[in-house]
Amino acid sequence: MTRDEIRHPALTGEPWPVIGIRVRREDSSPTAASWRPALHAALEDVLLPCTWPELERLAEIATGLTRTCVYLTDLGAAEPDPRLVLCLRGAPGAVQVEGPLTPVSEVLTARTRAATLRVAAVHREADRPQEAQLWRARARQILKDGRAARRGRSVRATSAGLPTLGRRP
Repeated sequence: MTRDEIRHPALTGEPWPVIGIRVRREDSSPTAASWRPALHAALEDVLLPCTWPELERLAEIATGLTRTCVYLTDLGAAEPDPRLVLCLRGAPGAVQVEGPLTPVSEVLTARTRAATLRVAAVHREADRPQEAQLWRARARQILKDGRAARRGRSVRATSAGLPTLGRRP
């Protein structure tokens, strides 16, 4: 599913995970964003995306699997809507979120997983059990990646998948 194929669930009033980002606006559109305090920036709740490519990339960024930057843009509703959503580079009107991600990485991982589980719940409510199961598996993988990131490099990864019989290489 692409962003154009589905409407964001927040547009219909559904509860959706958010993360706090300091945003500076000019004429109601974002001009700068930061994870930490910045001049003339107000703390806003920014929605997480609802498509898998964007959620997957956010999870990779939060767990340290990739060093790509995080961006935000307008929600893109037909009517004027001041809400913002996290997005990937190249989205129309995207503004890069500045600052170190380390202090918010665990929160971003948890919120990304929550958004993934919310999409699974939407599929389950729509009587699509296979899609719901796929999204739950994706959420489980985000959880595993987050745990691995907190532990550091695992023995299995260090040994290239070969058993080490409890010894650290």
